[in-house]
Amino acid sequence: MARLSQLSKISPAAWEAVAKIGVNTLLLIFGILAIAKMIPHQLSQLQKLSALEAEVSRLEQRVNQLKLEQERDRQPQARQRIAQEEANLIAANQRRIIWVKPEATKRNPE
Repeated sequence: MARLSQLSKISPAAWEAVAKIGVNTLLLIFGILAIAKMIPHQLSQLQKLSALEAEVSRLEQRVNQLKLEQERDRQPQARQRIAQEEANLIAANQRRIIWVKPEATKRNPE
């Protein structure tokens, strides 16, 4: 009973301070737990981001290469080269040469 009478003697300001400390401690614990759960997610997102940045870099290099090829193919002399490569066409003033390996010489029967 003595303790109960001592608790009733604590002022309302002290109860308010204890309640504030308790609530703030509870909020702090929940905040720390939330941050602890977010850290692995953040790390996985950073790994995905670095992989995507590497992919973007690779694709930018590919785009630059294709742009260079496109510029090269737009040149006037490129039409003839493309026709020769793609359709095996040749100009009127050119002749097709086909290299043939000579057959092995046949042995003469003795």
